[in-house]
Order: sequence, then structure tokens, then C-alpha cells
Amino acid sequence: MKHFQIPLRILAILLVIFIAWTLRARAVSLLPIDFDEDDYLRAGQEYAHLIRTSNWSGFLETNYRPEHPPLAKIIIGLSILSAPEEPLTPEALTSAGPNKFLARELVNSARTVHAILGTVTVAILALINPLAGLFLAGHTFTIKYVSQIMLEALPALTSLIAVISYLKWKQSNRSGLNGWLVLSAISLGLTAASKYLYCVVGIAILVDWYLDANEKDTVKESLRTAGLWGVVAIATFFIFDPFLWPNPLTRLGESIFYHAGYASGAAEVDNAGYPIWQPIFWIFFSPSVWHKGVFVFPFDPLIATLAFFGIKRLWTRERLYVLWLGIAMLFLFFWPTKWPQYIITLTVPLSIAAAEGIFLIKDNLVTWWRTRKIRAKIHYPKAEIRRALPWLIPGLIAFAILTLFPLLFQFGVSLTNFSTASIRDGFNGGIWRSISQGITGQLPTMPGEIGTRADKVNFVGLNLYPNVFSFIAYNNNWSVLFFNVLWTVLSVLLQCGLGLGVALLLWQRGVRLGKFWQALFILPWAIPEMIGAMMWVNIFQRDWGWLYLAADKFGKTSFFAVSVNALEQSASMWLIVFLLPAVWYGFPFMMLAASIGLKTVPKEVLDAAAIDGASIWQTFKYVTWPLLLPLLIPAIIVRGIFAFNQFYLFQAFGFPDSTLATLSYNIFNPTNGFGRFGGQFAVSATINIITVILLMFFVMLFNRWSKAGEGVTYA
Repeated sequence: MKHFQIPLRILAILLVIFIAWTLRARAVSLLPIDFDEDDYLRAGQEYAHLIRTSNWSGFLETNYRPEHPPLAKIIIGLSILSAPEEPLTPEALTSAGPNKFLARELVNSARTVHAILGTVTVAILALINPLAGLFLAGHTFTIKYVSQIMLEALPALTSLIAVISYLKWKQSNRSGLNGWLVLSAISLGLTAASKYLYCVVGIAILVDWYLDANEKDTVKESLRTAGLWGVVAIATFFIFDPFLWPNPLTRLGESIFYHAGYASGAAEVDNAGYPIWQPIFWIFFSPSVWHKGVFVFPFDPLIATLAFFGIKRLWTRERLYVLWLGIAMLFLFFWPTKWPQYIITLTVPLSIAAAEGIFLIKDNLVTWWRTRKIRAKIHYPKAEIRRALPWLIPGLIAFAILTLFPLLFQFGVSLTNFSTASIRDGFNGGIWRSISQGITGQLPTMPGEIGTRADKVNFVGLNLYPNVFSFIAYNNNWSVLFFNVLWTVLSVLLQCGLGLGVALLLWQRGVRLGKFWQALFILPWAIPEMIGAMMWVNIFQRDWGWLYLAADKFGKTSFFAVSVNALEQSASMWLIVFLLPAVWYGFPFMMLAASIGLKTVPKEVLDAAAIDGASIWQTFKYVTWPLLLPLLIPAIIVRGIFAFNQFYLFQAFGFPDSTLATLSYNIFNPTNGFGRFGGQFAVSATINIITVILLMFFVMLFNRWSKAGEGVTYA
């Protein structure tokens, strides 16, 4: 088999390259004209004219849209040299829509060159990791923005070359400059001369460089080499940015600081209103929602999910890619604008992490298969089962009546198109008729479309499920599912952090009135959730809420007025309005769980840590937390389920597109003013079934990750 490894690898690489080019060539011809393509085509036309007329001095004064350096735009000019010269594309405001009347021959020429650069990027990545290359080949956002007249294709290629060259230098165990490190510096300079944002890869390289030098205790020796590397990169940047030559500092400053003014004054940025976490959403989104029939399959959410599982494994194999991914994501959080093309800065390391996620899943499956015989030998004595059965039967009956039957009924309803229009037929046996006759083939399976109604209950089978899943994942650029997961993670983390912190404070020796403080902190949990939600509505309600009234009373310079301005002007601050009541309501439960767990921590272990000279943080990290975690896991799971199904809080604030629970209720309710979606009973049932499946998946995943099934092993 070893004799076939190299040919198979070569075949896999060629196959990945073929797939990458096929998908990009398809996008070149099918994608409509997008925002900014007219601007960058005009910039390319200017450079093409300078080249045709041999006006080389014109490069010193030409850089249309100077917020970006000119190299990628010069490449556009070179790409359209073979096409007939067309009149210059009219100048338009940044807020203008796409110019759909661009010369198609120029568009195809420029797009094709970008698609070639994108394919070369995939080919280089496939040489390192064919599976990662396959993921990058199919990543729809990458396909889109390297197959249009954008600035992404060239810096995406050069940033990858910069990383690979640096890793080759590191593997050579050389302390000074060599060919690989010079190539890395030149590639970084070309990246900067193409688009500034992609220079985050240089920061990732420097961080990895420092960590590696610190481990080897060669920080001082590495500074000189890193300095030379930076000088070569900066020199390359200035050489390939002729627009800076006449007045370097002034023009560079104007170019770099343009985005600060653009973010605060551009109408399109204000209209978009993207929050700080928008880059995470783009990673789990796919432009196939915008462009039907262009992309073969929306791989992006799958790639992002696999990358999440593979990050830890990738860190142990090559941490630079994780640093690249993390620094780029952190940078995008604080980058003033949140346009989707910016995530191309991190799709290469994202694809590599996704490949590691696949390998991790494969290893787990292999381990599971190899241990199947051991698991099969585990048996439970029949005598114990017989003794436990009388105690289990009542619970099983209650479970079947209260949980299993409603779940099966909802699943049955989800196989139909039951709605307000067919409610009479449904209550007269139409639901059972459509299910029974549909399953047996006596009724045809109708398409499951959201928003349509029929006066008779029809059988749709599983056709509703893909449509509903698309609806909750990609509905007008807003993903209820994404926000639901984000909300669950943030609220549970904050509840757990605050609850654990309060428990640790009350656990300290010498705390007076500990029982009183504990009872006081439990009060939010004792208040009915809807009442608590209305209390917070009375605080944050616009115009007549307590916060707004306080802002009016104490003036524009008061803390209350500053808070009101922040909530109204920031697209991200509104999440705090929901997180505050969620944490207030949920942290007492975590505090109680942590307090009970802390009481079970053996004092002998803490005394031993103190004798060994452990600090407070070391004691918590290596002693208290490992012993406490198995007892906190069930509480975290409970709070996670409650947060995922959060209803009263969002319903009280009038936020229907928040969690799947609120969405399901508002689609079910025919009188809530939800437009054509109200009264869709089958759609609501489908959402509920999807919610149950997702919760089961998350709970099993969290259990496996936390090893909660092993229980407490120190007792």
C-alpha cells in the first residue's frame, strides 16, 4: 500500500485543483455584478490605459479608491489588457448599488484572472493538506470573492505563501535569513501592497516567532532576524506601491485612516447596522442564499463546525494556523466595517482546522469501533433489573404520556401542512388521515412550502424540514439558529462565571452573614420569569423606561444618558439589554450548584496545596476547579437548555426572531401579527422537532467533551 501513497496523493491534489477551478469558473460566468466591482474595474481600466500608453510616471499619481493599496488593482489592469479598451466606468458613490452595465468582456477577463489566483491558492494548500485544499476549494464565500473583480484573490495567495515560507524556514532550524524567510518577507510585503487587512498574517507570524523563541530561550537572537524580515517586507511594500513614492507618510496615513471616517460617516455602514459578532455569523453563512443556482452546495457552515472541533488538534500540530485564525477573527471584531469579503483573511486556516476536525472525528470513530467488543461485555445483573423495574415503571409511564406522546404527535403534525386554513379538517380527523394515508402511499406527497395554506390537511412528508431549517438559518441575512447558539453560549458562560464567583466569595473563611447573602442572591430565581422580564422591560423601554427617565432627569452628561446613547448608537450594545436580565435570573442556580460542590472539596487537598506553596490561582486551577467541574456540568447543561429555549424575556421585549422557542410560538399563534407566517401549526411543530434534535446533539457533545458521564472520581 505504501507504493501507492504518493500516486494517490498526487491524484488527490489534481482532483482538488480540478474541483477548485470548475467551481470558480462556474462562479465567474454565473455571479451577477456585485458591489465594488465597478470601482475596482475602473481602477483597473486606469492602470491598463497607463500601460498601453507607456505612461509609467502616471503610476505615481493614480490610485482610484486610495483607501486600498494599488497592487491588486494593477493586476486587474493587467488582466484586461487583452480585451478591447472600453470607456472608463462612471464614478459612483460608495453607497450606490452595483453597476449592472459593465462591459462583459472586461468583467470576464478580470474575473478569470482572479479565479486563477484563487485556484493557485487552493493548489498550494492542497500540496500541504489535500483535505484542507478540498474545503477551501468548496468554500462558497471564498469562491464568490476570488471569482469577482475584488481585491481578495491576490492577498489571499500571498499571505498563504508568507506563512508556508516561514514554516519552511522554521523547520530548517536556521537562526538567520535564508531563501525561505526572504520569500516569506517578500510575500508579506506583496500582501500589504494588495490589501492592508490581510497583514494580520504578519502579526500571527510574529507571535508564533516569539513563542518559539521563548521556548528555546533565543528571544534576543531572534529579534535581529525578525527585524531584517520586517525590513524586507516593508521595502517590498513600498516598491510595489508606487502611489506612495512622491509623499510616503501623508498618503499612507490618509489611506490607512480612511476606514475610521468611513465607518462613522458612510450611509451604507449605518444602514447595515452589523454588530461586533457579525464576522462569526459570516463564517457560518453561505452566499448560496443570495445567489441561487451558482454554488453546488453551501459548505461554509459545515467547514466552520468542523474547524471548531479541529482547533485544539491543530494547535498541537501547528499553532501558527490557529494564531492566524484567532488574530484575524479578533481583528475583524474591531475592524470598523463588517463586510462579508473580509472573512477571506481567515478561510485558509479555517479550512486547515476543518481538516483536523475530520481527522479527529475519524480517530474517535476508529476508537469506538475498536472498543465495541469491550462495551458489549458490559452487562447488568437480571436480578437488579427486576428489583428496579417496579420503581421505573411509573416514571416510564409518565415520561411516555408527558414527553414521548407529545413529541410523536408534533412529529406527525410536521409531516403535514396543518394551518389555520385547514383547522376544521384537522380537528375532524384530517391530521390522522393525511399521515396514515400519506405513509401508506394512498395520498401523494405535497411540497412543504412555508407561508402557503390549504383548506385540507395534506401530507408533505419530510419536505418541510429542509425549508424550515433554511428559514431559521438564513432568513434575510438573519439567522435565528445562529443567534440562538450565540445567546446560549454567552448567557450560560456569564451565569456560570458570576454564580461561581459569588459561591467562591461566600465560601471564604470569615465571611459574615453568609446564609443571608446566599438567600438574598437566590431571590431573582424565586421571581416568576415573566414577571422578572417585565421588570427589565420597565427599565429599558424606550422613552418611558426607568433608564430613559433617569437620563432626562439627570442630564446629557449623566451615566444614564451615556448608557442610553450607547444603546441607541451601537449595533452591538443591545445584546447587553438581554444578557443583564438573563444573568440576573440564571446566576443563582449556578451559585447554588457551585456552593454545594465546594462543600464536597476535601480540605486535606487544599491544605496539601497550601503546604506545597500553591498560589490562590494555582489552587483554583489545579485543585478546586477539576474537583468542582463534574458537579457543575449538570447545572451548566440545565441552564444551557433553559437559555436555548429562552422565551419570556424575548417575548416581553418584542423580539420574535430571537430563539427557536419564540419563533415557534409566533409562527404557531395566528393572532400575533406575524404576517403570512402566523398560524402555521405544521411549521411550528417542525421547528420544535428540530429544536429537540439540536438540544440532544449539543447535550451529547457537551457530555462527551466534559466527560460528565465519568462522574466525580475523587470520592
